[in-house]
Amino acid sequence: MLQKIEFAGANAGSFQEGAGTLKVLAEVAISGKHVQRLTVRLGEERQEERDLRVEAFRRRELVPEFEEPPRAVAVHVDAGKVQVRQDDGAPGVRHAHWIDTKVACLNSYTACAHTEDPQPEPPAAFLDPPEVARLVAGVSRVHSQPEPPPAEPLGPARAGPEEQAPSPKPRVLLRTVVATTWDSERFGYMVAAEAWCRGFYGAAVKAVLGDGGNWIGPLAATHFPGWLLILDIVHLVTHLYAASLAVFPRSPGRAWPLYEKLLRAAWAGRVGEVLVTLERHQQRLGPAPDGAPHEDPRRILAREIAYIRANADRMDYPHYRRRGLPVSSAAVESTIKQINQRVKGTEKFWTPDNLEAVLQGRAAHLSQDDRSTAFFDRRGPGRAARHGSLRKAA
Repeated sequence: MLQKIEFAGANAGSFQEGAGTLKVLAEVAISGKHVQRLTVRLGEERQEERDLRVEAFRRRELVPEFEEPPRAVAVHVDAGKVQVRQDDGAPGVRHAHWIDTKVACLNSYTACAHTEDPQPEPPAAFLDPPEVARLVAGVSRVHSQPEPPPAEPLGPARAGPEEQAPSPKPRVLLRTVVATTWDSERFGYMVAAEAWCRGFYGAAVKAVLGDGGNWIGPLAATHFPGWLLILDIVHLVTHLYAASLAVFPRSPGRAWPLYEKLLRAAWAGRVGEVLVTLERHQQRLGPAPDGAPHEDPRRILAREIAYIRANADRMDYPHYRRRGLPVSSAAVESTIKQINQRVKGTEKFWTPDNLEAVLQGRAAHLSQDDRSTAFFDRRGPGRAARHGSLRKAA
């Protein structure tokens, strides 16, 4: 019964909704507040297990769970946003603010190396103006950017080829999820411990994928030295799109051809060509004057050039595709959306401790191994959730 309650509390839209689900599907009368208490207590136990495993990893006493390492692996990392509040015991929400939730998807893949680039042409979605506009707006919403790019596409939908030959893509064998509100240093150890348990360090092909955030490079250098570090192609698309709009802010008809040129060069790994093209336009436009607003096209262009230059060594996409690795961190983007369905909302204000506990249950149920149920096997039958036992709710 505790397993059912935690599942409802960690996966329903709210604790009250979880209580309603339990009443209909499990014929259990329990209040939303009771679902909350039990879900949080079980999440705290999962958190304790996680922290003990991290400590064992740091002491080099953690034992991998698999005898044979996977052939190809990727660690996808990203961050979302959640609202928290101060818990002062009084009614209402006080001192509300946004904090980061850091998430990692650790995926093992089928080994599928290629002698040539298996997908030399960009995906059709990256060459269709309305689809690109939707993609860019979607990335902005996930990360709660204060100034999302324009929703209007730079041109009409493109018919494209009648049939696009399917490209061989790495197939995910197993995904596990790590989620926390802690800082990137502690998060890095959590991800490294999970990677160690799954035998990732012994894989023949291994990579870390991210959006270019300034915390991802240090995390990879500390815990995954020598691994390929890949810039997520979808985030790069959003930056190329923004740069093209900055070059031609009043002429969308000219911005789209520039975007397509930049995209094709980046997809082919010609990062130098991308930078030369944008820097030529930057020289033509000139620098932004002192005091120019944040949204000044010249300031936007300078930021996008700096972003691409900082991530230039993570954009060898033909090489990554030949190695059988993904070039998109869509896996973690999707996972963040699934986590946000539970913890993010205009009416949701968490206390930090409760949020951290619920994230553990959510991550366990999003993982594709047996960790959500194995946890209860370790606890033993009939063990109560810490303080007191489960009672029928009124």
